[in-house]
This record gives sequence, C-alpha cells and structure tokens, in this order.
Amino acid sequence: MEIRYVEPLRRAWARMQLTLLAPFDLGKWLVIAFSAWLAGLADGIGGGSPRVGFGQHGVGELRDAMEAARDWFASHPYLVPVILLAVVVAVAIAIVLLWVSSLGKFVFLDNVVHNRARIVEPWRRYRRLGHSLFLWRLGFAAVGAVVAAVLAALALLVAGGLSGFTLATTRGLVAIGVAVFLAVLFLAAMAVVALCLDSFVVPVMARLDLSAVAAWGVLWPWIERYLGAFVLYGLFLLVLAIGVGVVVVVVGLLTCCVGFVLLAIPYLGTVLLLPVLVTYRAFSLEFLAQFDPTFQLFSAAADPAPAA
Repeated sequence: MEIRYVEPLRRAWARMQLTLLAPFDLGKWLVIAFSAWLAGLADGIGGGSPRVGFGQHGVGELRDAMEAARDWFASHPYLVPVILLAVVVAVAIAIVLLWVSSLGKFVFLDNVVHNRARIVEPWRRYRRLGHSLFLWRLGFAAVGAVVAAVLAALALLVAGGLSGFTLATTRGLVAIGVAVFLAVLFLAAMAVVALCLDSFVVPVMARLDLSAVAAWGVLWPWIERYLGAFVLYGLFLLVLAIGVGVVVVVVGLLTCCVGFVLLAIPYLGTVLLLPVLVTYRAFSLEFLAQFDPTFQLFSAAADPAPAA
C-alpha cells in the first residue's frame, strides 16, 4: 500500500477553504475558532523548559538555591500553607483545563468533519468519549511527571546528592550528561505519544465510539505494520510546522511585532491561525483514511471539488 503525504495535505487545504472561505462567514469562523481554542487549552501545560546554567562560578548554584529556599521557608513558616494552597489551586486549574480540552478536541473535530460551527450539541454528544480521553491524558501526565521526577532524582544522587552536587568531577559530568540524554529521549517519546493521540486516537474514538484505551488498541497494529509511514508523518508535520513558524516570524517582524502580540492573546491567536489548525485537523483525517476507508470521517457531500 502506497502512503501519500502531499495529496492528503492538498485535500486538507481544499477542505479548509471549503469550511472557512466558501463563503466566508465571520460568525462561523469565530465559533470554529472557539472550538479549536478549547481543544488546545491544555496542550501547553507542563511544556516549559527552564534554563539552568552551570558556569565556572555556578558549580554550586543548585545547592545554594535549595539552601536559600530552605532558609527562606524556615524564616517565613506562616507562608507555607499559602504556598501549598496555591500549588493545589494551580493543579486543580490544570486538571479542569485538561478536561475542557479533552471534550473540546471532539467538538473541534466534529466541526471540521461536518463543516459547521457548533459547540453545545457536539459537547453533549461526545461527553462520554471526552471523559475517557481526559482520564487517559490525566494518567499519561501523571506518569510523565513521576518518570521525570525519578530521572532528576537519580541524576542528582549519582552526581553526589544535594550537598555534594558538582560538575567538577567526572562522575558529576557523566551523570548530568546521561540525564540530559535520557531527558531528550523521554521528551521525544512524550511528544510522539501526544502527536499520535491528537492526530489518530481521537478520530478513531469518534469513528468507532471507543474509549481511549480501546482506540489505542485499534491504532497500535497499524503503527507496528507501517511504522516508517507514521515516522514520516511526524517528520512531515515538523517540516510544515517550521514553515508556518517562519511565516509567523516574518509577518511578526513586518508588522513591527504587532503580529506577535496578537498571536499571544488568548483566543485571538487561535482566530488568526484557524486556517492552519483546520488544515492540520483535516490532514490527519485524510492521512488516517489511507489505512482503512472505514476511517474516512468526511461524508461524500463534504468533499471539496476536484482541482481544475
């Protein structure tokens, strides 16, 4: 079986034009953008990567920072409950956003597939599947956090523990080097799972009315059989993302950074990038349908007109 990439992208682009521009309807655009915004609410949670520098004068920076934090808490014990409460509230907000995002992914998918702009009706119809996706993502995030914490703790212990942490020894350098390598592999694995979940598992759940775990069971044999095709899919999306990023940077610079500011505003950025988001959502569906026509979610009536 020949797996194509450019042809599904061409069809996805045509579907985007049919959905958003034939004819242009501002109200429809804003509603679909709202569903896309809901779908992406939790995609950035935990995605930060703080920079930690260890220069010639910073060998003991981590130890000093931890000791300073310990001393600060010792001198301000009354703030500990406040900080703990803030952490609990932040985690609760993150969980709520993850839940909303999980249902939002089905709402956005439904709007793209059926070329319409609805929120309430698909939200109710996909509530059960959204809950299943939410629980799977919550468990995935928890496992990821535990693994990351274990890797960090092991690297710290091997490097000499908090009191003896240093990069001045071979053991410290090796420990941190191995930790960085494992962290890169771990983040790459997390990114691949997240990509497969959003691109394929969600559509399989919607098409077959399956839980997230069952949908992974349907998808996994395809991944094993066509691993190279799925790897190329990820690389193809990476190239497209780089291209979109270059365009965004150019537009932002040409507008004296006004474009950057607009894209950073919640929801407004989604409104501006909606053609890209709809094209991506349609592309993943067109790509998936190549493996089994049963997974063609678009109806024949919604097919774009063939190119002249």
